[in-house]
Amino acid sequence: MRPVPRQPSIRARLTIAAVTTLLASGAAFWIWHTYRRPTTVVVTMTQSGDEETTWNGQDAYVIDPKAGLRVRRSSTHRLPMVAVDSSDVQEVEKHRDANGFLRAHELPSPLDRPTVLAVGDSHLDGIVSTADNATSLLEAASPIATPYYCLNAGCGYYSLWQHVLRARDLLPKYHPRVVVLVVFLGNDFLDLDNPKFPHLDDTLTEQPGHELTQAETTSARERDLALVAPYSQLFWQGLNQALLLHREPARLDLWMRKARHAITAMEHAAAANEAKVIWALLPSFDLVFPERTQGLSKLADEVVRGGAQRRLRDALVAVLADMKAHVVDVETHFRADGNLALYAMDFHIYRRGHQQLFEALRGPIAAHLR
Repeated sequence: MRPVPRQPSIRARLTIAAVTTLLASGAAFWIWHTYRRPTTVVVTMTQSGDEETTWNGQDAYVIDPKAGLRVRRSSTHRLPMVAVDSSDVQEVEKHRDANGFLRAHELPSPLDRPTVLAVGDSHLDGIVSTADNATSLLEAASPIATPYYCLNAGCGYYSLWQHVLRARDLLPKYHPRVVVLVVFLGNDFLDLDNPKFPHLDDTLTEQPGHELTQAETTSARERDLALVAPYSQLFWQGLNQALLLHREPARLDLWMRKARHAITAMEHAAAANEAKVIWALLPSFDLVFPERTQGLSKLADEVVRGGAQRRLRDALVAVLADMKAHVVDVETHFRADGNLALYAMDFHIYRRGHQQLFEALRGPIAAHLR
C-alpha cells in the first residue's frame, strides 16, 4: 500500500476534485450567484501514520476490502451548501475520527458506554456539519439511564448490499447493541446492480467489484430527463432509479430478491453478535414532493405519475414486514414537516431532514436499548 501523500498535496488535489464535482452539479454556481459565497470544497487530513490506499483517485475515500471503499480516517471536509428553497445557507464542516466515524470527538478506549452503529450512503454521511447530523443529535440526546455512542459509518456511493457488508465488518469490532441501516429509497436499489462495487449478481451470489464490461446507459437517461441546473442533481438522488424502473418494471422483482437476501444476511449477522436491527427508510425528494418533481420536465412528470418509485418503496415495506423486521418509515416525519428545506440544493437531506431522521429514530433506538 502506498503511503498517504503529504498534507499540502492532499489538500490541493482534494480541493480540485471536490470543486470539479460541485461545479458540475450546478449547485456551486447557484450558491455563488445568489449569495456570492465561495464554492471551494476543502478536505484536510491529520497525519496518523496509517497507510491507506486512495480509492479511484478520490483522496477522500480509501479502498476497503469488504465494502469496496470507505471514507478516509481523520479527515475534515468543508463545503458551502444551501437548502433547496434557499432558506438555509451553511458553511458545512464535517469531521471523521481516527476510526473513520463521523463525529466531533475521538472515541475513548476502551468504550465506556453501549454503541449504536449507523450505516448508510451519502445521505447518512451527510452534507451537513457534524453537529447537525442525525447521529450526532442521537448521541447528544441519548437517555441518561442508557447513554450511548452513535457510530456513523455512512459513505457515499454505497448500495443496500454495501451497507450490509460494512455493518458485518464492524459488528464484531464495536459490538453495537443496535444497528441502524438507513436505506435511501432514491438510489440504493439502482446501485445494487453496479458491478464496479461489491454486489450481488442476479443469482444472489456475492461478487467483488470489477470494471464495466458493457456500455453504460445512465448518460442516455440523464439526457432524456432533461433536468436543468440547479435541479439536475435530482437525477442522481432519485429520478435515475425511478426512470430505469419505469422503463424496465421487471427490475422490481430482481431488486426485491436482492433486498431480501441483504436483509436476511444483515439480520443473521446482527443476531450472531447479539444486536438488534432497525431499518430506517429514507425517502427521496420525488416521494415527498411529487408535484414539484413533475414540473421539472415532461419525462419527469411521466415517471412520477407512473409511480415506479412508490411501488419500489411499497414492495420493500412488504418484504420487511414478511421478515418481521423493525421498520422506521421516515417519510411520515418528512410529510408531517412538509418544508422544502428538508433537502439541500443537491437533493441530499439537509439540516431539517437530519432533524426529522433523528426524531424518527430516537424512540425506537431507546426502546431497543432498554
